[in-house]
Amino acid sequence: MDPRSNMPDLVFGSRTAGAGLRSILATHCSQSGAAYAALLEESGFLYADAGDESLRDHGETAALAVGAWHATREVARRLGENEFNGITHEGRDRHFFISPVDDRFILLTVFGNDTKLALVRATATRAAPALRESLLAGAGPEIPPPRGGVSDGDIRYTSEPFLAV
Repeated sequence: MDPRSNMPDLVFGSRTAGAGLRSILATHCSQSGAAYAALLEESGFLYADAGDESLRDHGETAALAVGAWHATREVARRLGENEFNGITHEGRDRHFFISPVDDRFILLTVFGNDTKLALVRATATRAAPALRESLLAGAGPEIPPPRGGVSDGDIRYTSEPFLAV
């Protein structure tokens, strides 16, 4: 631990190529106390995630989070602020923090009332270089298939015919 800080040293995978995206996100969740973390591609694609699977969706939330990121960043730019490091939403029971990983990816972190925003910010800042390193090493999407069929957002596709023949 750094004697100048009360925060523990946080380690996000090794400095070698191949640290899995999900592993890095899981470390971010466990060390920050967050319920869920997702790596989102700028197009709104959910690239990797870890944590509470009930918070995962394969479309709408990722696209909305990316849209909110770009819209808020543009508002900041128009107001003369070129440095943009994140968006925070504080709800009654659930909160989220969206932060940059690189020019193409952002990190969405969901947490509850028992988790400190400062710790979420700190671990997100420390997870970003590990995520970038893993992506540069060739890490691809790490999303497990949904239970009960193929999914596209909140729509589930099964092998059953839609219309009776």
